[in-house]
Amino acid sequence: MSGINASLWRRGALALLAGAVLAIPLGAKADITKGLSFRVGGFMPVRGREANSGPGLRDITDFGVLGGGVDYKIPFPSLLNGEHWSTSISADLFYSERNRGVFRYIPVAINQVYTFEEKGGVAPFLGFSIVAATFGANGVPDGEGGTMGTPMVTRFGGGLILGANLPGRLYVESRYEWIDKHATPINPEGWRLMVGYRF
Repeated sequence: MSGINASLWRRGALALLAGAVLAIPLGAKADITKGLSFRVGGFMPVRGREANSGPGLRDITDFGVLGGGVDYKIPFPSLLNGEHWSTSISADLFYSERNRGVFRYIPVAINQVYTFEEKGGVAPFLGFSIVAATFGANGVPDGEGGTMGTPMVTRFGGGLILGANLPGRLYVESRYEWIDKHATPINPEGWRLMVGYRF
């Protein structure tokens, strides 16, 4: 494994661990897995190369990037009042390595979600998130026939969440996120589609 890949996996593991640690309430007597979920899915960047705007992630990732992570629903009162509101912390890792280049994306988010009444065993939910995203890429087209690399940077952003709790413990979730891209040539704006399992 190359030094870059080893560093990536260390960063990803630390992000997932940090998300899990932050999510565990201090002194909680309840089962710590209650509210925890694991999920897998993909990130679909929407920005390709545009006139006078520099390279885009679609130039090196094609359609999407696979990944997974954890989400922990905080058991104490949510940021917004009401029994249908809940707050969670999530951490995910997305990685793509193709002939065109390598892309790494590690979003850690605080999520506020409203769950609607269950109908037919399905309970839809809607919400928003505040995101701290760490990302970087190699093999980004430089517009002159060559490629360049971008260092791993962390930027803040926000997103909208739409999903549904399915019968049993499964859920599906879609997010659209906007991330601040100042001082970096790539823009990790796009969709995240996830399928998760709640404990």
